[in-house]
Amino acid sequence: MYAVIICSMKLMGKRQLGQMQISEFVTAMILSELAALPISDKSFPILYCLVPLILIISFEVIMSYITLKSENARSFLESTPTLLIDKGVLNQKALCETRITINELMVELRIAGLSSISEAEYVFLEPNGKFSVIPKAQFRQLTVSDLSLNLPETEPDVTLISDGTIVTVGLEYLGKDKKQLIKSIKPHALSDILLLSETASGKRTMIIKEKRS
Repeated sequence: MYAVIICSMKLMGKRQLGQMQISEFVTAMILSELAALPISDKSFPILYCLVPLILIISFEVIMSYITLKSENARSFLESTPTLLIDKGVLNQKALCETRITINELMVELRIAGLSSISEAEYVFLEPNGKFSVIPKAQFRQLTVSDLSLNLPETEPDVTLISDGTIVTVGLEYLGKDKKQLIKSIKPHALSDILLLSETASGKRTMIIKEKRS
């Protein structure tokens, strides 16, 4: 039953609760209730749970496809961002409707690096329950473009070895093969390496496992 629930959540395509829409959260709650039935009552056939599980997941996947293709369905089924601060002005009506207190709003502003409501240009309450804070121009952090600096693009590290195990996806991404990789890490053995990552330009980071006493 555990494997069925894991597969069901994977089909929904969400990694965590905070990324779920309301309909997806309701679906997850129903799935948990259905999964609990055969666990709490051993006489309850698992098949009786599998059928509604399949139906619910199928319905959720179909509804996700419909909302992807239809703007009307998307606006009806999904929440929209709520503007709490608009051009530096606090929207008190929106605060009441969303039941957000001033203290909660101030906490989110401080997390965003602002000390006052007057420093915020826009604040949105997103459909996933998170806050998006856009500060006024004079309170924004400087960026590279503001300083007119010409810096090279950042290259992400691709993991090639993790805890003594070769990561095939990383090898394929960088166009390397296993023999070439094992030869390049000598005199170290594969089992000695905790982490080996490399950028597309060839910059490597290697961490050797500490020997246990």
